[in-house]
This record gives sequence, C-alpha cells and structure tokens, in this order.
Amino acid sequence: MTGTSPRVCFVVNAVGETSVPADIATAVVKYTDAEVDILAWFDAESFDGDDRVGVTCLDAPDTTVGADVQTVRRTASILREYDVVQAHHNHSGSFAKAIARYLGVPSVSREGNMRKGFNRLGRVANGFTNPLADRVVCNSRAVYDSFTRWEDILLPEDRVWFIPNGVDFARIDAGRTVDWSARKVAGIDDDTALVGTAGMLTEQKDQATLVRALALARDRSATPIELVIAGDGPEEDALRRVTAEHGVTDAVHFLGYLDRRYVYKMLDEIDIYAMPSLWEGFSAAAVEGLATDNAAVFSEIPPFTEPYSDVALFHPTGDATRLADHLVTLASDIERRQRLATAGRELVQEKYEIRTVANAYRELYGELVD
Repeated sequence: MTGTSPRVCFVVNAVGETSVPADIATAVVKYTDAEVDILAWFDAESFDGDDRVGVTCLDAPDTTVGADVQTVRRTASILREYDVVQAHHNHSGSFAKAIARYLGVPSVSREGNMRKGFNRLGRVANGFTNPLADRVVCNSRAVYDSFTRWEDILLPEDRVWFIPNGVDFARIDAGRTVDWSARKVAGIDDDTALVGTAGMLTEQKDQATLVRALALARDRSATPIELVIAGDGPEEDALRRVTAEHGVTDAVHFLGYLDRRYVYKMLDEIDIYAMPSLWEGFSAAAVEGLATDNAAVFSEIPPFTEPYSDVALFHPTGDATRLADHLVTLASDIERRQRLATAGRELVQEKYEIRTVANAYRELYGELVD
C-alpha cells in the first residue's frame, strides 16, 4: 500500500457503460483517496470514468468452465499487487475470492441481486466461495434475506455490510440538457401524461403488466396517457404482441437501447415513472427514476417498499388493475405528482448520493487493510 491509500481491484465478468461496478469504481476514485482498477474476465468496453479507473481484460475462454490454467495464473499475478480484491459477479467472483484467499489478500464479495436471479450453478458457486471473502456487501436487506439457509450457516452475519447503489446527480442533471427528446421522437403531445420505464426487457421486469395497465388506464382516464419504454431484451417481441392484443400499439413507444444520457433526458420528460418488477436486488433504474423528479409507481416487493414507502405508490406484482388505478390518479392530479416527485428526489439525495456510497466503501477498505 502507498501511504494510507488502499489499492483495490474490482473483478467482474464484463464492464461497460451501464455497469454498476464501473460506477462504484469511478465514484470511489473521484471522492476518496483509494485507487481502483477493474479486471474484466471476458469483455471490457468504454464507460464514463474509464479515464480515472484502470481496466484490464483477461479475454478468458468462452467455455463451460470459463477459465483455463493460463487465466487463473494471470489473475493471481495481477491480484497479488492489490490491498483489496472486490468480486462483483458469480462466475469471475468465485475465482477471484478463491485466488485472493490463496494469496492472502483481503477480499469483498458484492451481492447485487436476489438469489432467484441466479441459475443453480451460480448460486452454488457463489454460496460456497462467499465464506472465503473477508466481507460480503449486499446492496439491500432484501438481497441478504434471499440467501438460502445453508448460505446463512456458512456465512456469519457479522461479516455482512449493507451498501446501496448510488446516484450521480451531476450526471443526471447533465442529461437534462441533451439535444434530444423522447416526446418528439415518439410524437407525443405536451398535454399527454407520459409514463416511462427503463431497463432490460425481461421476465423479471414484467413490463407486460405495465402495458396491460396502460390499456386499462386509457379507457378510464380523462387525461391522455402514453408509455415510453427504454431498453431491449428477450421479451421485446412478446411485449409488442401484448400491445397489439390490448389495442395500445399507438400509445406504447419502444425506444430501444439508449445511451445513458438519453435515458436521463427521457426520465426528465416523463410525468410518471413505473417499475412493476417481479423481483429486484436494489434497482439502480428505480432510484434514478426518483432522482429525476418523478412520481413513481412500483411493484409491492421489499426492495421497493422498504426504502420508498413514503415517496411512491405501490401495487401487487402482476396486478395491472391496481397499477392502472395509480396511473389514472397521477395522470389527473398534477399536485400529487409534484409532491411525490419532490419527496423522492430529497430521499435519494439524503441516502443514495454516489459520494455517500463511495465513502462507505472507503470505510470498508480501511477496516480490511488496517
């Protein structure tokens, strides 16, 4: 270690523009004295902040095991130069935790998703290697509560820390000035109440319930309501069929994958943010939706109800009728929308600002190194 500044290596499967580990690494370097590099197992692309963070890609073999002797040896030669190793994904993280233990380098395993979000092999590999880590960081209590019983037995709770994802308000506010408009692209009038959501189009995110809710809400609302969806994924074709079946093809606008700046501009233009997920760990998209001054409607799951109970509206998972009720209410009640939007942004500023998150990680590194 140079002086008192710890050198930390994040080990990830891949890194790119929307990578949460990249956001955390950039913030730690920006707001603390720690030095952070990223070791990508399979793939590395550019991201906002890569001028601050060193990135090395192993180009590990794309096989069932996803590693060979050369990959492991190279990883060990790299990690031995650091004071702390931080594992972020099941595959690369399992190797990283074992190698760090062998080298005698303190390690952190960051848990960012519910166990139902992993396949069986990922759960087993992660569960059996987490005890090798000196600390396990969960980004929400719900993530920790999803651990299986055998994981709880192997991992004492006193080695678990809770550090949420963070929001970079400067980046969000800069996005408001981008010369682009979701309303113009989709041809949406200013007097239309615009609902928006952002994320991968997957079963987990359950955008189909949001589309059905929009159809119900449009039949009952005196205010015109339309929906923009940012993101792509395996469920896109199925979602387009749902819009056709419910007669809302002209009111649901698929924007596709957007650069993060355009996502922030979209969030700035919408009136209601909706995320009907079936499960989450800690949704970065949800907290960014709140940070962009939006009234929010979330599914009734602990990762949403526990932190946002006073600043959002909720509906049972898969319940399009209840979600439609909230959309109708917020579409017509501008004052209520504004109250929720203000309360949401203030909550995010207080608890989830990226500088606060960076300092929490710095505290953890200091404890491990000392």
